Amino acid sequence: MDEVVSTLIPGNESHIPVQLDEMDAAWLTQALRRDGHLTTGKVSEVRIEPIGEGEGFMGVLGRFHLEYEGDAGNSPVSLIVKLPSLTDSNRMLGELMGAYWREIHFYEELSSGVGVNTPAVYYSNLTPDPVRPRINMIMRVVEMMPSWLVDIVMERSKEVVGASEHRYVLLIEDLSPAKPGDQLQGGTPERCEAVLSVAAKMHAHNWQSPILDSAFWINDPRVTMRSRHQMLLESRESFVEKYSEKMGDWGMILMNWYYDNGVQLHRLLYRRAPHTVVHGDMRLDNVFFDETSSDTRVVFADWQTVGRGLAAEEVAYFLSGALDVDTSAEIEEDLIRHYHSELVNAGVNNYDFERFRKDYDRGMMAMLRVHGSATIDVDVGEERGGELMNIWMDRTLARLRSVDLTTLL
Repeated sequence: MDEVVSTLIPGNESHIPVQLDEMDAAWLTQALRRDGHLTTGKVSEVRIEPIGEGEGFMGVLGRFHLEYEGDAGNSPVSLIVKLPSLTDSNRMLGELMGAYWREIHFYEELSSGVGVNTPAVYYSNLTPDPVRPRINMIMRVVEMMPSWLVDIVMERSKEVVGASEHRYVLLIEDLSPAKPGDQLQGGTPERCEAVLSVAAKMHAHNWQSPILDSAFWINDPRVTMRSRHQMLLESRESFVEKYSEKMGDWGMILMNWYYDNGVQLHRLLYRRAPHTVVHGDMRLDNVFFDETSSDTRVVFADWQTVGRGLAAEEVAYFLSGALDVDTSAEIEEDLIRHYHSELVNAGVNNYDFERFRKDYDRGMMAMLRVHGSATIDVDVGEERGGELMNIWMDRTLARLRSVDLTTLL
């Protein structure tokens, strides 16, 4: 891509950086002072530790180790910095999805009351965008357009987003010594159960919450069903060429079913199932485990896709990537039942297990959209990211072996 030129003025926090090495001690001092995380002292030394490829498809991540001069109080000795991706295709998709501004709004407005442990936020900033508050209204209009017009609008949107000069920066808590799970390695049933227990409490806490309608930045999949499916169909030929051999005849039967029925499947899900706040990308890589005490503390990170959604679909998303291909259907069923039991214990009484179980199967089938589009639209890198997506696809197909297509619609 073309070299990004920053207009950052060192030491002036009102100027938003583009790259990690632009944040010097003076800039960080002012950033931490803005909300009172630093008072009389100042940052004197900064050491940047880049966080590797495949950890964040949509952004650049870095761990900053800080030293102070004077009274630092309770200021962090290390923190995590998040910036938008420097890869053109990933940056464009992140802008198109609203991932960057959504995460900042989440930390500013909802993180303390979402019902789950999240990293503390030290500083956030973004370029004002008057269009974003009206984005759901705009997308509702797009959803009513004929397919040929949706194509034109989406292409024009990509052009506009590609030329965007919006900037975003987020400074959040370094959760060390807590460690993230590893999506490549997968999760043990015990670890998956721990994650699902926390997810159930979060979903119950936000069950049919008014914030789903009042917060403009909450991702609403109902208004992007057709446009997202249209993007999937546009990549159909390249997906078949790249992955048909890997998926095999049976896998392509599933994929072709989804190409033909995906919009109807999602409309059915969102019309019948109760809605809640969902993380939106509940992978093991985005879940941290603090095992320094007798009770493991589970923390959810990376909130770029937080939005309105379905509990069953989020559980399917998580287990599709966390469970190894050899995990038995019995273990999967135990985990599903454990989650639903936790949901009921947390106060949800209008979603019985039979309904939840059917929606879980539909949610697992909906994972084909992730594999059919994300692997093409996002540059996941040549090493860990590419391997992750391939393994995730294998695991999803293994979960789908128990799904009966005739019962989904």
